Amino acid sequence: MDKVAFGMQIQDLLEAERPDASAALKLIGAQLGEDAKGAVRAFVALTETVVKAKDLRGAIACVAFYAAHGEELKGIDLAQMREVVRRSATTAEEKVFVDSIGLNTAIATAIVRRLSVLLALQPGVYVSSTSWGFGQVQSIDSFYGKVIIDFESKKGHAMSLTVAGQNLSVADEGHLMTRYLKNREEIVELAKKHPAELVRLTLESYGPMPVQRLADRLASIGLVPPAEWKSFWESARRSLKADKGHPVEIPAKRSDPIRLLEEEEDFGEKWLRRFAKERDIKAIYDGTLAMLAAKKGEMPDSYRDTIANRLNFALKGADRTDFARYAQLAVLLRKLELSSPSEQETQADTLLEKDEQDNLLLSMRGLAARDVAAMVSFILAVRPDQKSAILARLPQMNSVSLGATLGALAGDAETGDAVRSLLARRSNPVPTLVVWALRNRSAATEWKVPSLNELVTQAIHIVEQRLTGEELKMRNALQAFFDSARWLEEICKELSAFDRQVMFERIQASTSWDTASQRNVLVRMVRFDPELAKLRRAVKAQQERQHLTSQRSLTAFRLAYDHLINVEIPANTRDIATARSYGDLRENAEYQFAKDHQRVLLSKQDEMDRTLRLLKPTDFANASCDVVSMGTRVTVESREGDTTYTILGELDRDEALNIISCRSRLAIALLGQKVGATVELPAERGAIAATIKAIEPLDDAVKAWLAQVPTAYAPNA
Repeated sequence: MDKVAFGMQIQDLLEAERPDASAALKLIGAQLGEDAKGAVRAFVALTETVVKAKDLRGAIACVAFYAAHGEELKGIDLAQMREVVRRSATTAEEKVFVDSIGLNTAIATAIVRRLSVLLALQPGVYVSSTSWGFGQVQSIDSFYGKVIIDFESKKGHAMSLTVAGQNLSVADEGHLMTRYLKNREEIVELAKKHPAELVRLTLESYGPMPVQRLADRLASIGLVPPAEWKSFWESARRSLKADKGHPVEIPAKRSDPIRLLEEEEDFGEKWLRRFAKERDIKAIYDGTLAMLAAKKGEMPDSYRDTIANRLNFALKGADRTDFARYAQLAVLLRKLELSSPSEQETQADTLLEKDEQDNLLLSMRGLAARDVAAMVSFILAVRPDQKSAILARLPQMNSVSLGATLGALAGDAETGDAVRSLLARRSNPVPTLVVWALRNRSAATEWKVPSLNELVTQAIHIVEQRLTGEELKMRNALQAFFDSARWLEEICKELSAFDRQVMFERIQASTSWDTASQRNVLVRMVRFDPELAKLRRAVKAQQERQHLTSQRSLTAFRLAYDHLINVEIPANTRDIATARSYGDLRENAEYQFAKDHQRVLLSKQDEMDRTLRLLKPTDFANASCDVVSMGTRVTVESREGDTTYTILGELDRDEALNIISCRSRLAIALLGQKVGATVELPAERGAIAATIKAIEPLDDAVKAWLAQVPTAYAPNA
């Protein structure tokens, strides 16, 4: 469109009684390629118009346009767009919404998404939350900055507007859950007879997602139980691949998301011309893989220069900023014979660098097992003298990286020596390696690792530890091994009678083992070897109830977990992204601090996940006062005088009321004792002797404390 005609149309749109921001932006977008300066001037005029008209939705549309065309809108920055949003809010509610989204730090896409969600929240609207599932808005309290939602798992949940903007998705009439709630039979029928249509509807409703998340989503609704998932997915996948009119991208890696596509890509000359202009690193890598898959692994000679140019561009962009992607690109360039031996050596050396950060471990943490194996093979093919450098990092690798690395080095004698040496560390075993050895028995046996009895002993030792991060995951994996009746039976068959007795005694004597799991393991071992029953000791009654807590404390814990997932972790993710933009990560203290904090948060999430799975609420009603138990007040007499304690559940504690947790050392010393019993109570130095004078029911003060169930997250609660 010529400049005069464009100017006249824009002027007409801006001077209308109700300016149409969407129509103006469509016109400006079309003009960007013809007259960039004129389009930018028109965009600035439009932002001034929406501010004058107090059109917050128009301002959001402008920010969305800026997010898509920021590089072309010369002279306009994000700070200006934030000011447009701030000045366009006119009502008290709109101003509260703007204040709730973290406007000063949010990127353009986050501003658009969060405000769009908040403006759509009205009573009766259906919403989806990653933490709470599907729900319906009941009311909005803009004064206190909260939205009240009836979720399937919790009615009347009060969610802050800040969390709502970050965590909620608004469901329209076509959303899977909206249709499910209005016509359950229709969706159940869809799941049974048309799996592909249900998958497509789920992706339309929730966006791209990996296959496991898709399975979890449909299972949580009750549409596809886990036991039926395999047959359901096989049927759906066949139909999706056969439907060329409605293409779906189903990636080879299970961790990559399944996506709906607008049209089938033919990867012809039109695609190549478009690809030659691509600047997004992920899009370059994914696009190359997709092209190779479509061409059955054969790249046309006419594509070589363009593919090499883009892959090298992406490699340069990933250097020092994204080592996982850097490794993938280096491997792909070598596979396609687009890099020289000297370039490959430089890339291998870069991946092996270990200065303030360990590039190899950083790259491994961001890669799937197949890519880790490919990277290790790449390094060893280019730098075979660096095998020892890779083996030295085995203890620091996560389970995926360790398994892939050992798989790539299968049969190698030097690797076998390193594995045996690490597994010989009885007092300080490597959890990831113990899990690998028990999971890959045949491979471990070929390398002549320690005996099964020694591996099981190390596994028990790890299960007894309080760990964090990757080690906590390995602890949970080992616990799952012992909880598996089939695995336990196979282990018992291989162990000698004496070794089974040692294992039985070790588990029974443990005070750190999960009570329910400990009991099940011992029962199953006795079932396999009845002679072990002679070693069985009575389990105290209080141990059976160690995973109970009050509704008050459980609710507070859930609110803290919700805050961690919806506020702290997303804030940390934003901090990492911001710090990454500062440049060279080796000299970037903000980035390192943010990543360290991320590890702490994820470790905390793992621990809270485990706690939530185990805990159950109780009101401590009808607690027996025959012996000290949860839900009783016990008065003890010692040289320091009389003291009364109230023993409640696992998370319960209040210093003012002398409420103590059943897991505390003091409670463990008292539980199961009768009036008149002499006990040793833990003190600041050693222990003191005390006599139990009375065991009584809960008093009114404690009952009032239990009744105070929190409704909002309190940091110091």
